[in-house]
Amino acid sequence: MARLIKVGAGGGEINWHDALKDMQADDVLFLEPGFYELPQGRYLADITIKGTGNLPEDTTILGSVNVDAGSQFVNLENLCINTNEDANSLFVPTEANTYLTLRNCVVKGFGGDTAAIAANGKITLELFSTMILNGSVSLFANANFRLEMNDSAIDNISEQFGALAIEGHGTAIINNSRINGSIDTFKKCNAEVNLNNAVVNSLLVQGQVWLNMLNSKVLLADDASTYITDEAWVNIVGSDFKGGVYLDKQPHVIIQNSQINRLIAVERTKLTMANAVIENHADFQNEAECDARRVTFNGGNEYQYFLALSDRAHLLGHDLILNSNGADLAMKNAAWMQASVLATSDDSITVECSHKAKLSLLGMKWTTRKK
Repeated sequence: MARLIKVGAGGGEINWHDALKDMQADDVLFLEPGFYELPQGRYLADITIKGTGNLPEDTTILGSVNVDAGSQFVNLENLCINTNEDANSLFVPTEANTYLTLRNCVVKGFGGDTAAIAANGKITLELFSTMILNGSVSLFANANFRLEMNDSAIDNISEQFGALAIEGHGTAIINNSRINGSIDTFKKCNAEVNLNNAVVNSLLVQGQVWLNMLNSKVLLADDASTYITDEAWVNIVGSDFKGGVYLDKQPHVIIQNSQINRLIAVERTKLTMANAVIENHADFQNEAECDARRVTFNGGNEYQYFLALSDRAHLLGHDLILNSNGADLAMKNAAWMQASVLATSDDSITVECSHKAKLSLLGMKWTTRKK
């Protein structure tokens, strides 16, 4: 039977260290506001710890929280976890088969390449209304995971390390959350990643990944702030990309009702778009294929071409909207394009076309300039 234990320095509460020594499975510890140092080498198993302060920072556990390999669950609520050494704030070992749940918590990492939450083994990791600071949430190569993140945030801006790093096998569901940093998947990972009403600085998708994005945003304006490669299968709906989307190698990508600043698709990319807007520039290279329906291709002042195809790339367009804004359309090498135009802001556009390229453009005027 679960025991409810009040921990603190007042009357009727027991001492923190005494509580640790006498911990039993299914205990629920209620911690009064204050600082509680967790001894090095102490492991938690089958326990619930709740802070009783008004804010998570009112009740702070100092040290690294290690989940025991045999633990079935650890629940942490209304707490601040603050490691005071170069170690993971929360660590789940490779041998684990467990649940780790955080509700209304703040986790402060050590920084650098040390993950704030390091998950290994078989784990269900649940983050509800939780903030991760100065460190990543890392699902390592030997993790068989299910991550559910709701109304939470990870704040770890780094050019070298992701804020959410996914390397193992499993499913990550990110709802109504903010990733102030990058989401990175790795080449050996096999994962499904779902972003719903989420905001992220940048996105690197590689390995065997199925990515679903719904009503989400990628904020950075870099050319490859969203980089999708390898054997990724991607479905994007109602999302906004402030920078470039770069598709490489052999991803299969569907983009609907979304807005992209600029798009580059290379190698053997297969892309289907519907009711999407490319704001500045689109470039298809190598053997990239695109099937576009009711897609708007706009030109930006800093680009010579608003739409460019080269090598053996091809574009099949249905009811396109072309607004060149003074830029040209480029058809190079053996590329081909067959499209119908529903609307345009141009009286005519100029097409820079090599002799091997093929272009069929219905619904608007265009002139060819041989290259």
